[in-house]
Amino acid sequence: MTLTQVLVTALAFLVAGVAKGAIGMGLPPVALAIMSFAVPLESAIAMMVVPSMASNIWQAVYGGGFVRLLVRFRIMAATAVAALMFVALAFGQLGSPKAVAWVGVILVIYSGLALTAWRPSVSRASERWANPLIGAASGAAAGITGVAAVPFLPYMQSLDIDRHDLVQALGIMFIFIMGALTAALAIQGAFTAANLLGGAAAIAPTFAGVWLGQKARHAVSAETFRRIFLIGLFVAGLQMARSLL
Repeated sequence: MTLTQVLVTALAFLVAGVAKGAIGMGLPPVALAIMSFAVPLESAIAMMVVPSMASNIWQAVYGGGFVRLLVRFRIMAATAVAALMFVALAFGQLGSPKAVAWVGVILVIYSGLALTAWRPSVSRASERWANPLIGAASGAAAGITGVAAVPFLPYMQSLDIDRHDLVQALGIMFIFIMGALTAALAIQGAFTAANLLGGAAAIAPTFAGVWLGQKARHAVSAETFRRIFLIGLFVAGLQMARSLL
């Protein structure tokens, strides 16, 4: 990696860690959006695996609802993993130049929806049929782009669920999604010594960012920080999607 790539990668995980610490989500899309300025997508996704898994494991086990939430979302997790592996292996677009633009499209759609006042509501009874559908759709999107933001994140935020359970449930789901993504990348041969070392080195700025994000959560209102985060994600998504124009 060049010095520029090293600096951009460190900045990407620091900023992504801040988002993760402040609102409990956003590490993969933020890290990939910033790294897209200097690092090929396949390498960026490969480097994202280690810090993302480390932060998600902590997020998933922190709290008392791990088993209860795992049971509640097990079907969604299973369909997400199956769809991700099928699409990644069948189409072979994961990490390709074309996928960069589609990552941007997903980020624009997600941040655009989240910035509006529209807040869908999904009842607990509807989860029986909605969970597998959303899992499959999110896994398919991640199988091409490496990001499971849409429709997964808007859906999770529409559920009848306590906000603390939501943060923990997101951590649980991302463990399965990142696990499948890791397997798909390994089959593609995306993991090189440089990528693995880069991912390990990214743990430090990631957790530094998580710590800063937790501090920011107390200094700035959650809604203000969320809007700043989403506007930044929207702009980054437009930059990544420009090649489709």
